Amino acid sequence: MNVIIALALISIVTILEVFAYIPQIIKLIKTKSAEDISLTSWLTWMVSDICYLAYVLLESPEAGVIFLASLSLFLVMFVFTLTMYYQKTKKRTR
Repeated sequence: MNVIIALALISIVTILEVFAYIPQIIKLIKTKSAEDISLTSWLTWMVSDICYLAYVLLESPEAGVIFLASLSLFLVMFVFTLTMYYQKTKKRTR
């Protein structure tokens, strides 16, 4: 029973993380600007998600949890990449 509750909770956290990244991605794509976004923060999130995915791979054989952790990492990497791209593009146009 505790395992089921733990899996449910970890799934909820990961789903909420995934939905939290979407507004940032939309804003980056629409404005094509990343002036106010900290690369250090997103790098920290990326390292955190890599550790989280490693933990999930070691501790949870559930494909759904692995998928959600992988999706979360992908979205963080996507935001980080867009931020780097738009910050470099902005510096070139100055």
